[in-house]
Amino acid sequence: MSHIDQELDRLSLEQALRDVEIANARVVDLTQRLIRISDELAETQRQEASLRRFVEEMRARRVVRLLDGIAAVRNAIRP
Repeated sequence: MSHIDQELDRLSLEQALRDVEIANARVVDLTQRLIRISDELAETQRQEASLRRFVEEMRARRVVRLLDGIAAVRNAIRP
C-alpha cells in the first residue's frame, strides 16, 4: 500500500468518525426534542381533560338551574 493510499485511508477514517459524531449529536438533539414535545403533549392533554370536566360541570349546573326554574314555575301555577 502506497503512502498516498494510506493517507487517503486515514482521511476517509477521520471523515467517517466526524460523520458518526455529527450523526450521534443529531440523534441526541432529536431525542431531546422528542422528549420535550412528548412532555408538552402530555401537559396539553391534562389541560384538555381539566377543561372538559369544567365544561361538563358548568353544563350540569345550568341544567340544574333550569330544572329548578321549571319546578318553581310549576309550583307557582299550581293551585
